[in-house]
Amino acid sequence: MSASSQSFAKDWFDLGLWRGGVSGNYKSILSLQKNRDVGVFPHESQWVSEQRLRIEAELSQDYFRLELVNDFSLFLQSANRPRIQVPDFSPKNVWNLDKRIIDEDSLILLSSLDRASVRIGTGYLNLTVGKQVVPTGVGHLFKAVSQVPRNPFLEIDPEFPVTEDAVALIWNGALAMEARLLPRVQGQKLHNFHIRAKGSKSGYDVALTAGRSDDKSFIGLEVAGNLRGSLVRGELVSYQHNNQDIFQGLLGFDTVFSRTLSGDFEIFYNGFGNSKPYLLQSPVHRPSPYLGRWYLGTRFRWEASALWKVVLFTIANVEDPSVLTQLSVNYSLTSNSDLIFGQYLNIGSSQSEFGGLLLTPAGLAGPQLGLPDITYALYRYYF
Repeated sequence: MSASSQSFAKDWFDLGLWRGGVSGNYKSILSLQKNRDVGVFPHESQWVSEQRLRIEAELSQDYFRLELVNDFSLFLQSANRPRIQVPDFSPKNVWNLDKRIIDEDSLILLSSLDRASVRIGTGYLNLTVGKQVVPTGVGHLFKAVSQVPRNPFLEIDPEFPVTEDAVALIWNGALAMEARLLPRVQGQKLHNFHIRAKGSKSGYDVALTAGRSDDKSFIGLEVAGNLRGSLVRGELVSYQHNNQDIFQGLLGFDTVFSRTLSGDFEIFYNGFGNSKPYLLQSPVHRPSPYLGRWYLGTRFRWEASALWKVVLFTIANVEDPSVLTQLSVNYSLTSNSDLIFGQYLNIGSSQSEFGGLLLTPAGLAGPQLGLPDITYALYRYYF
């Protein structure tokens, strides 16, 4: 949901036949969270201060590359422990590499190994083993196929994609081929895999996909290409679930309105969704845990000047209806540091996905919980 991430060259050093590089970034976040709940939190609002430190290291030699990335997060927050146990239905990684060094009501120190992979290859053929980014599909705002947990809706500055342990074999020829194997996670019966073959036809990129995600076999078609100066993207996927064909699909359109204003638009159909009222329970398809069926996503970027940038991101459940919005204003302090102010706002009727409260699992009166509104300030520095 945030503005696109920046990339800075690593500080390289020679180790004989080997080359090494180190880089990273530091983020300081201050946020005010206004809860939407009944009988869950003792206080309506909560202050959270978060300090993030990300260290990236790389070692390479000819056809070999080793990458290690670790994140450290320190949370200092006002005491607001929930009165009841709030269930967590988000998918788990194969191996839980998060370690809570300190875990108290108002102080949490977390260490997480975000990437740890070895790549061997020639450029045309590459084999990567370990915790890595697992890209799928042509969606920018939604995913018709996903093999990894999704960032929470209200993750502040989700600059880096979620990673997962996998084995990936990539052929970068005229007909590009990708094959990935992902070990099963907790609650799944079978291992996941993804096969993708991509080529060009009449100026459009066309890809055929097949695999298994969350114990469901799938086949899919992807198309992307330029249309009168804009980019059009489409994807349709058919899943097999309980002897039924369940479809997911998206249609995207990216355009540049002027030298300073651009926009992305996506329509997303979630075949695993339901009509409200929604129950607080594990979704049928965990990598795509949207509650409804039809969604519209938009993202506008306005470069007001060389120093000021504004991003407005929205996700709308069009059947509820309800809307989640994020407005962020980015001021470039230096070539490698930014100051960002942002606001998450949920708009909708009672018991809608984004604007209201989710019912308890039994659907009865009792504790209820919805997405909070968050106001935040962020300082970001790259080194």
